[in-house]
Amino acid sequence: MMRSAVLVTSFLLVTTAALAQEFQPYPEPKVTPEQYAAYANQVRQTFGFTADVVREDNIIVFSDERARTFWVFTTRDNPAHPAWITRQMVEEGGQVQVRQVGYYAGSEAAFAKLFRAFQERNAKLLEDVTRRNQ
Repeated sequence: MMRSAVLVTSFLLVTTAALAQEFQPYPEPKVTPEQYAAYANQVRQTFGFTADVVREDNIIVFSDERARTFWVFTTRDNPAHPAWITRQMVEEGGQVQVRQVGYYAGSEAAFAKLFRAFQERNAKLLEDVTRRNQ
């Protein structure tokens, strides 16, 4: 009986880990188009039901509310395509912070502009959170 409980627990831990989407899947922001496609497919398979197409920004946003994580993928009409940014809200030392990483397989300059724009959104989001918590 004890052995089967250990096997079930091990299976659940492996299954849960397999379902978690890696926040920073690559060590460098420059990736290949194949890496972009593979990661986009992973996110789409797991979080496709959350897809939010933002046509005016030429992006598709996927989310994991439980993990407070958001994946922002460019569409073909976005100058930074193919690229994505992952944002995650975390609490550190009693303060809400936004972790952000990004990857690109296209224009580095266009990606840098997109990345900065989301850093600005993060700053505004944190200001709003601070204001609401006062």
